[in-house]
Amino acid sequence: MNCSLPVLIFTLLACPALLAQTPTPEPAALTATRTVFMRQVMADSQLLTQQYERALAKVETDVATAGDYEEARAIRQRREQLQALYAGTVSSLATPLPLTQARMMGSAQASGETLGGWRSNGSGAEWQNFRLMPGSYHLEFEANMSDAPVAGSIYASSKFQPQQTALFGFDEVTLLGIAAENHRTFEITRSTDETTFTTVRVGPLTFSRSPVTLRFTASDGYPANIIRIRNLRLVPVTDSAGTSATTLPQTNSTTAMKLASTTLKEAIETARTEAASKYIDELNDLAVTKPALKGQINAEIRRVQRLGEQKAGRTGINAITTTGGGFNGFENISDARLADEEPLSGERFKVVYEGRTLMVRLLWVDCAPVEENDEPGVKRFAKHFDIEDEDVPAVGRAAREFTASYLRDKPLRLLIRPDRDKDGTMAALLFLPNVGLYQNVLVNHGLAAVVAPARDQQRNAMERAFLSTLSAIENAAKKRRPAPGAWALSAENQGGKQP
Repeated sequence: MNCSLPVLIFTLLACPALLAQTPTPEPAALTATRTVFMRQVMADSQLLTQQYERALAKVETDVATAGDYEEARAIRQRREQLQALYAGTVSSLATPLPLTQARMMGSAQASGETLGGWRSNGSGAEWQNFRLMPGSYHLEFEANMSDAPVAGSIYASSKFQPQQTALFGFDEVTLLGIAAENHRTFEITRSTDETTFTTVRVGPLTFSRSPVTLRFTASDGYPANIIRIRNLRLVPVTDSAGTSATTLPQTNSTTAMKLASTTLKEAIETARTEAASKYIDELNDLAVTKPALKGQINAEIRRVQRLGEQKAGRTGINAITTTGGGFNGFENISDARLADEEPLSGERFKVVYEGRTLMVRLLWVDCAPVEENDEPGVKRFAKHFDIEDEDVPAVGRAAREFTASYLRDKPLRLLIRPDRDKDGTMAALLFLPNVGLYQNVLVNHGLAAVVAPARDQQRNAMERAFLSTLSAIENAAKKRRPAPGAWALSAENQGGKQP
């Protein structure tokens, strides 16, 4: 043991010299992992450093105004030291949007640090409850757009043509009035080759609160292109205020106004909620002492609750089940989940609710069959979209895959008709948080046909309103260019059917 100790020491001392003489290339995977780790570490520390540096800037201004220039100079030196910590980094104050924290939507997929799979409209990534310091930011990322080989298309059809530009959107998901202001639409153009990434800057966007929910989505489907997005980050808008000891810090008036407006709205909503809650409690007490007025009192309670839902901007199943003229007789199921097994088709699948597994069929829509031997279904779908029979199963598989990925791990709310199909399948309307009726999503993507019942089977005005909306969405999807889903294969978009 003693003899081996000098050898060990010599080896440890000699190894760096030997490595210096014969350097071994580091594996690319290790380099990439280290880069991601260092970027995350830098980003996490930069936010705190930025806050501290800004606080020092204010102190520096106050001290300089008071005439203590030596102290102001010392504070300035400390600020410069903090700023130098991040000198040479990519966008030193940037906050990365890690794909590991994102929830994938539609056909979008994350592979390492790259976001891809833009086959359908609405596909993308969402960062929920994302924390960042309130302020103005630009969205920056790197993009590469190339043509997909025909064999690699999800539809496996040569009729799809690659696009030269792709339209995307970036949003803050919120019910506040600033939602429209924090929506940005932008284009990604085709790259010169498959290896060249171009930096894209979008914005600015102003965030007045934290945390926020952010969403990056494709405005259309691009099955004939390969689009890769990487290094998504939020870069603060450069603000020169406070960098000089003799310049008073100035407030961005627009940001201050938005922040004040948001604060006021929240205060009003809090006061309204408290007043409404107290009023409902008093009504309930009155119902106990005045049982003869119970009917009128319950009606008043429902009216107050509806007012609150309208103020809060509630949508989907909550709104329609508490509004007069809604879906009477429908069974209301909340917080169901898509079953683990693969859906039968885009509109037929199983859900799990309170330990039960239920087979569901979406009302008023028909997705393409996934098997070629379903001749009636193939003919019916081909006729609706004016496409070739041979293209129908591929569209059906795309719809099934879309439903599986879009609904996976989401809370599902269903309105189920009381009457069942012969095989026990339940006909239902399906709603998603922040999305609304899922039937609308399928139709908008060109993955489902609207199948409206006869007018005498439309049971009330609410059903007729939903059907009217579905039909309008289908007409808009049919006219959109580039056409989505099955509409892209129609004879109209292919210049007429070939003999």
